[in-house]
Amino acid sequence: MDNENRFFTTLDAYQAGFLTLKGHTPELTKSSQKIIFNFQQTDKLATDLGEYFNGAMVDAMRFALAVKQLKTQIFSKKEEEKHGQRNYNL
Repeated sequence: MDNENRFFTTLDAYQAGFLTLKGHTPELTKSSQKIIFNFQQTDKLATDLGEYFNGAMVDAMRFALAVKQLKTQIFSKKEEEKHGQRNYNL
């Protein structure tokens, strides 16, 4: 699969949290008033998305922590914008 420069994007913090928990690192970008999670498209990402949509079981504490970390990153990016910084790359 030729995945160079291809991304899977989502607005769903829970889906992004699951993918983060599975080892994928999102790049955050902003569109209007929303933060978008962009993940490099890979075969592993496709497999992990399939698991997510099929109700994969994960450790609840680790999942909650992954989502909290993403929400912290969103807050930080929004604060940066308030102060004139517009770089949403992690």
